[in-house]
Amino acid sequence: MRRALMLVAVLVAVAVAGPLVAPYGPVTRFDDHLHAPPMPLHLDGRGLYTVPLRPLDRLEQTFAEDPSQRAGLPWTTPAATPVLLLGADRLGRDVLSRTLHGARASLGLALVATAGTLLLGALLGSWAGLAGGLVERLVLKTGDVLMVLPVLYVVVALRAALPLVLPLPVIVGVLAAIFVLLGWPRIARGVWAIVRAEARQEHVLAAVALGASRWRVMTRHLLPACHGYLAVQTALLVPMFVLAEATLSYVGLGFPDGVPSWGTALSDAATISAMTRAPWTLAPALAMFLVVLVTNVLLEPARERHTPDAARSG
Repeated sequence: MRRALMLVAVLVAVAVAGPLVAPYGPVTRFDDHLHAPPMPLHLDGRGLYTVPLRPLDRLEQTFAEDPSQRAGLPWTTPAATPVLLLGADRLGRDVLSRTLHGARASLGLALVATAGTLLLGALLGSWAGLAGGLVERLVLKTGDVLMVLPVLYVVVALRAALPLVLPLPVIVGVLAAIFVLLGWPRIARGVWAIVRAEARQEHVLAAVALGASRWRVMTRHLLPACHGYLAVQTALLVPMFVLAEATLSYVGLGFPDGVPSWGTALSDAATISAMTRAPWTLAPALAMFLVVLVTNVLLEPARERHTPDAARSG
C-alpha cells in the first residue's frame, strides 16, 4: 500500500508541477515555426545552449539552424526567440509545453476516477461480502452485467449521448462518473472475495461477538486486508483511465481542443502524414507510456504478492 501511495504522490506532483515548469503557455503560437523540429541542446564552457531555427520554406515547413545566433534554455530565453526542445505542432505551439500542461488534465482526471472507482468498489464489495443474501446477489449480478459490456464502446456511447459542448467542470465530472460506473464492478468482486475469506478469521468473529458494529468490522478488520489487492488495481486503473481520456479527447468526445490534455495534443498526429512528417508531435504518447512504466515498476512487488491470492479467492 505504501508503494501505491508513493505512486499517487508522484502522479499528483507531475500533474501540479507540469504547467508550472512549462516554458510557454499551452496556446502560445510561433507562426514562423509551424511543425518546427526539436532543437537539440549543446554544451560548452558557458553552459547549455541551443541554436535557433531559421525558416527556409514556410510552405514546405523546412528549417535550418542559424549558427550566427545562440539561445539559452526556454525558461530564460525571451519568447521572441522560441526554444522548442520537443519541436512544434501544426499551429506552431511548443510540444513540450503542451505535454506538460496536458499532464494536469489527463492525470488529474485519471486520479479522480481511480479514487472514485476504488472507493465505490471497495465499499460495495465489502458490504456484499459482509451482508450476504440479497445484498450480495444484487451487487454481484449488477457488477457482472457491467463487466461483460465492451468498455470502450460503452464509454464512447455514454459520452456521445450527452451534449458535445459542456463546461469544463461538467466534462471532468461526466468523464469521471462514466469511468467509475464501468470500473467499480471488478474492484467490488475482488474485495468481496477477500472479505468473504477474511470474515471467517478468529479476530473478525471475536469483534462480532463483542458487539462491534458492521461498519466498524468492515473498516477496521476487513478492508485493511484488501490493501494489497487495491494497490494492484491502482496499477491497472491509472494507466487505463489515462488511455481512456486520451481516446475520448482524440475523437473529440473528451476535453475540447482549448483545454490541453494528452488526448487533444495527440490530435495533431492524427494522420500518417503528420506522424511521419512531424513524429515529435507524438510526445504525449511517450508521456502516457512513462506513466504506465512508472506505475508498473512501483507496484510490481505488490502485484507479485497479491495477484495469485486474489485469483484463488475469486
